[in-house]
Amino acid sequence: MATDTPEESHHSRHPEEQAKAGRPDPVENLDALGGAILPEHERWEYCVIHVNEDTSQQPSATAASQKLGGSMSPDFIEEQFPDQYKRKPSPHPAEQLGRFLNKMGSKGWMLTNITNLGPLQMYIFRRRKLP
Repeated sequence: MATDTPEESHHSRHPEEQAKAGRPDPVENLDALGGAILPEHERWEYCVIHVNEDTSQQPSATAASQKLGGSMSPDFIEEQFPDQYKRKPSPHPAEQLGRFLNKMGSKGWMLTNITNLGPLQMYIFRRRKLP
């Protein structure tokens, strides 16, 4: 009985089989979802951050004075309870957002989408996957 040696077997294959023989099995390069596993330099990583809009109102010394029937003036309440009634104004929301986006950008993140998920506003960033 004649058998092919490995060399003879290689040469007797169909050209498509020879081409496939030099490549890894394509099934081995798929992830659990059936997608191709990309080389490291072609991969992305994502960061999703939700932004809560602060809709709460700052405490009002005038409202507190009214609740007390005017027994204490709003000025007196602000003076006696400065932590609750006298707050430094926050930077404008656009300025705060700009600082946040610049910080993310300095870390290599690029904003790709803004979407709402129920009451939350989601910011989606991506960057090349770091090795």
